[in-house]
Amino acid sequence: MQHSDIRARLADLSDDELVRRVSQGMLTPEAHALGLAELQARGLPESAIAAQAPDEPDPAADTPDLGDWVLLARQLEPTEAHLLCGLLQACGIAASAGDTELVQANQLWSIALGGASVRVPASQLAEAQAIHAALGRGEFSLDDDAPV
Repeated sequence: MQHSDIRARLADLSDDELVRRVSQGMLTPEAHALGLAELQARGLPESAIAAQAPDEPDPAADTPDLGDWVLLARQLEPTEAHLLCGLLQACGIAASAGDTELVQANQLWSIALGGASVRVPASQLAEAQAIHAALGRGEFSLDDDAPV
């Protein structure tokens, strides 16, 4: 989105809505700066303009170093890779599905790539292997009469 587009959208907001969006950090840092400029241009009180710019989230700050990532499973269909990845994440294991978009878009490349894959941190590999084996044994399947 261009600066001019952002300015036009901010100019269309009511004073209350503009103050709310700027003060609650609902804008990107770039849009926040333009929002502050719009508040000043409207002559709104300093208390409305005093909001600080939202901090850029640092994804590395919340994620501990889990070590090198290793291959858990390969030769998967993209949907299988995403399901396994979601199951592992639900069990508290960091997991990443790889090559899913490439295999989905170019199915002939699947053989060359080895299919979609799932990687986990080496420090969590044993637990991930146990969960993957349990999935293969059907331990996560629902009974036929289970409510859904």
